[in-house]
Amino acid sequence: MMKNGVLQWQEDFERSQRLGEGRSRTSADRSELYELQIWLAGQGAMRDLIRAESLQQAILFAENRYPGCRVDVPPTTAKKPKLARSRTSPSVAAKNRKKSSDKK
Repeated sequence: MMKNGVLQWQEDFERSQRLGEGRSRTSADRSELYELQIWLAGQGAMRDLIRAESLQQAILFAENRYPGCRVDVPPTTAKKPKLARSRTSPSVAAKNRKKSSDKK
């Protein structure tokens, strides 16, 4: 009896998902990866990479892949600044002394 309930739930779940080419993914040549933040009910947020031709299409694919979710576009992260290396730090000076002593 329990087996029928599990199968019924699985069939309902499969029907609610709209998957396939053109619905939840694309194989177009000019497609790009879009990073989206997907909020699932009771599970919180996750980030997913969706291949699509445009941002609107990526949002549509995410909504089809995860029915009943909320889709957000995460803010772009700023690139980390390049670290400035000191030429007079004790460790750099020690390395330079070692290099000069090895040359002799």
